[in-house]
Amino acid sequence: MQRGLSGIVPAIEKARLYRGKGGEILRSAVSRFIACISMAAISLNEKTKRSLVETLNENLKHPNSQIQCAAVDALKHFIPTYLVSAGEKIANDVISKYVTLLDDPNVAARRGGALALGILPYEFLLLKWMPVMSKLCSSCTIEDKADDPDAEARVNSVRGLILVCETLTSNVDQSSDIGESVYAYIKVEVMPALFRALDDYAVDNRGDVGSWVREAAMDALERCTFILCKRDAVAVRTAPAAEDKSEPSDMDANAISTTCQLFDSSIAQGLVAGIAKQAVEKIDKIREIAVRTLHRILYNQEQFVPSIPYRKLLEEIIPNNSDLEWAVPTVSYPRLVKILQASCYSKPVLSGLVISTGGLQESLRKASTSALVGYLQDSSINIDDEGKSREYLLSHDILWVLQRYQKCDRVITPTLKTIETLLSKQVFLNMEGHGDFYSELVNLLGPELKGSKDFTKLCAGLSILGYISSQLDGTGTRAFSQLLVFLGHRYPKIRKAAADQVYLVLLQNDSLISAEDMYKAQEVLAETCWEGDVEEARHKRSELNAMAGFGVATSQKSENRQGARAPDVRNAASTDENTSYSSLVEFSGY
Repeated sequence: MQRGLSGIVPAIEKARLYRGKGGEILRSAVSRFIACISMAAISLNEKTKRSLVETLNENLKHPNSQIQCAAVDALKHFIPTYLVSAGEKIANDVISKYVTLLDDPNVAARRGGALALGILPYEFLLLKWMPVMSKLCSSCTIEDKADDPDAEARVNSVRGLILVCETLTSNVDQSSDIGESVYAYIKVEVMPALFRALDDYAVDNRGDVGSWVREAAMDALERCTFILCKRDAVAVRTAPAAEDKSEPSDMDANAISTTCQLFDSSIAQGLVAGIAKQAVEKIDKIREIAVRTLHRILYNQEQFVPSIPYRKLLEEIIPNNSDLEWAVPTVSYPRLVKILQASCYSKPVLSGLVISTGGLQESLRKASTSALVGYLQDSSINIDDEGKSREYLLSHDILWVLQRYQKCDRVITPTLKTIETLLSKQVFLNMEGHGDFYSELVNLLGPELKGSKDFTKLCAGLSILGYISSQLDGTGTRAFSQLLVFLGHRYPKIRKAAADQVYLVLLQNDSLISAEDMYKAQEVLAETCWEGDVEEARHKRSELNAMAGFGVATSQKSENRQGARAPDVRNAASTDENTSYSSLVEFSGY
């Protein structure tokens, strides 16, 4: 009977039954059959073992994810039953084969190889645990390649990596040299790799595929946290036993705890900041998963997670005994926005919050913006930085976001829209130290708007420059000079938007242009067809610059560059005005 069972799969392959419409169904069934053979420990000869391994490896590289998962489940039972006792050579060959798959040009092979490494038994991993973990760590992040990277391969790499960590730490002797090396590697290499995966925002024609990687990374970070905390708890309990029998002092106990601690305050801060950032972004599912993850970290009954900064504040925001609908924006944002009180979390959290407050979804934008404005106006919230208002701290965090994500339109565009919204609600207009904030904002806006083709980004930037230009100080003059530059922009719609902003600014701030030239400037703005010929618009812009006393050097840089080009290129650019505008309209989604 055992010989008959062992010959079924070779007979199927000999008959070529994998072909045709039922081939995929049969592949899954064969993988399940091999798993059952392994669980029953049916006797197999060496030739049959090699044949079944090859079958599973072929199914592992199949593009169908169900077939891949069935093959991985079969390998999980087959390897311990038949290959663990075969010797180190077989083990090394198996590990090398699956590690090599992670560099395979076939994306399905990379996906399957990452999953296969995750189910290898402890006896295999002990031989080459460091190369395996190193390769999985590098596979968790987006490769710097011209072609589109594969999100599913990164998801499987994250899942395989945490499975390897759990397999090693659950079996290794913690006091041995290998055990110490494994835990140190998890802290130094694995955790940073998972933090990088938490910053995966890849997008393709399916949408935000990076969210799959971020979801897997949050789960892996939680499990890694419990691994390190459990090791710390064991180390703290065993360390005093190795010392003298005498009672150690409090200072000695603290020294022992600090020396043995793998999960320190810096890791705890990065963990909470990264997950809290996901908890305020735009995808409902990711927000709910992030809050649930934070809840388990804060209130885990089996393993206490120490060293979390502002733990009391987090426990007030995310209570233990509550069944809140965290995926509902009107429920989650009024609570989660209070994390901005904690200085160590405020910057990462704000970089996620602006994605919602400046996003395209109307209901989400209203809920998140309302929560942010309510937080700024709530007098019951205490701020640790004495004497600093909430608006002042928020302005510094906004500048950090603009500096940290320079030229990253995914973050910069919603950040500019958020600033525009807050300025329209009079948030920063009466803030102490607003001059420094406006000055730095103008400095950062220049490089961001220069050469941009993003219509939404340009309009938000023009609106911000308009608000700042209305201020009666030197910063308003600098912002006004930048605003005038866009009167000669290559896109007619942008020229018209800039002209509207300049007109509104002159109505509010009459110190920018002398009284005798004010009427003429308003007349030029009102009567010029800014959506017409670009050369005429640039000529009118030069007149306005002369009235404002700015000269023509700044405003004519683009014309000088155009003049330096070859005549045929200049002519092509002028005749292609409508084509370029069509591309702008298409980019804007109209």
